[in-house]
Amino acid sequence: MQKLEKMVGWANSKDEIRALILSGSLAGKGKTDKLSDYDIALYGTDFRFIEDDSWLNEIQNYWVCIHDQFQFLNHDIPTRLTIFDAYFKVDFSFFPITLLHEIGMKTLPDDYNIGYQILLDKDEVLIKMQHPSFEGFVINKPGEKSFRKNVNEFWFECYHVAKYLYRNELWTAKLRDMATKELLRQMLEWQEAGKRKWKLSAKNYGKEMQSWVNKNSWQALHYCFGKFDTQESWDALKNTIQLFRKAAIETARLLEYEYNEELDSHISQFIRDLENHV
Repeated sequence: MQKLEKMVGWANSKDEIRALILSGSLAGKGKTDKLSDYDIALYGTDFRFIEDDSWLNEIQNYWVCIHDQFQFLNHDIPTRLTIFDAYFKVDFSFFPITLLHEIGMKTLPDDYNIGYQILLDKDEVLIKMQHPSFEGFVINKPGEKSFRKNVNEFWFECYHVAKYLYRNELWTAKLRDMATKELLRQMLEWQEAGKRKWKLSAKNYGKEMQSWVNKNSWQALHYCFGKFDTQESWDALKNTIQLFRKAAIETARLLEYEYNEELDSHISQFIRDLENHV
């Protein structure tokens, strides 16, 4: 806990910082190890000091800091994603103090509902903050439009993977291939959530995916990623299509939607024709 103490001590010395909350796996019930990030939310009145990264050295000398931001309750929330050393990475998020009062009184956002720890509360605003349920990021049932969009975009990307493999443009083919994998992951989430009556929580970017995906799909995924090689990439594409098709057809059945068999047929034939003429 020495690393947390460093950050709390630093925040205590800054009058403009009023509260500090730890979220993420280190504050919840997820898997953790020595490489787990510290997700730190800072609430305060004036964050102009983050324009210059020198403030990080007040905590510890650092290797690199990436500036980014995200949207939260119609506010742009700046972030500083910082690697201090090999085993100390912190994702700092800077929230206006006004949001502190809202979060303390309203329904917990998913980020906190999966677990949080109050590290600092100078004004005792968070005394009545709701306790986490340790559940969050539940997969929502997709509407028919969203389902159809996923299927259409998957086949659109498969078309391009095949085109670039035919041209032996391996780098570009691999870039388009990663788009098919993200669409496959979303379909696998919907498939599994549908089988569980839409009570599945899945982390972003496929983290801890093996904990929820069924064993057959997990095994099939091992054949969906080929080397930087033309034939292996063709095989990986065909295996990706096979797994996606199975997941999408079952998901469509669970949702009582229609799977686009015609699009599948057209692009599958196109891919076979291209591969046979390489």
